[in-house]
Amino acid sequence: MALNKWLSDPEIEERRKKKEEIYNSLPDQEIQELKKESIRKIVKDEKEEGSTEGFSDNILNDVIEFKNWVDSRTYLKGDLEKIETWIKILYKKMVSTNKLLNKDNFDRDLGEDFRKIPVDFLDEQTRFAVIKKLRNTKRTNSDNYFLRKLKMIVEMKLIEAKYYKILKNILD
Repeated sequence: MALNKWLSDPEIEERRKKKEEIYNSLPDQEIQELKKESIRKIVKDEKEEGSTEGFSDNILNDVIEFKNWVDSRTYLKGDLEKIETWIKILYKKMVSTNKLLNKDNFDRDLGEDFRKIPVDFLDEQTRFAVIKKLRNTKRTNSDNYFLRKLKMIVEMKLIEAKYYKILKNILD
């Protein structure tokens, strides 16, 4: 079936076979040492990974479960709704996992970039509104107003920056 093509790429199969051949040609002592090293890496990774490691395992298990379910079906036309549901759920899990993995780094980068802005660059109320947005705390209507106002100002300044860049190129 088509899913088998997705899950077993010929290049990957060739690499796996080459690795097995190389592994089988090694002496027993080296094999035991490799096993010990891989166990150390696994234990070390489990301690370091924390909560995000479980998400990828869950997604992989769900994909395997979906593959097994599809393989066991003989008449897929009647199961189109179930298949669509499975795919939607798997897609949402994948997107949420990617967001969780990338969110921490993205938030830290934004916070660090915001700290580079001088304190007197923004007025006090706008600065507090931006801080609330960065920290995902509850914002008031006035905070939303200042954020909308700042967004309009930033858009205008970005348009002006294009013109200044053209002028700079002319002057150089």
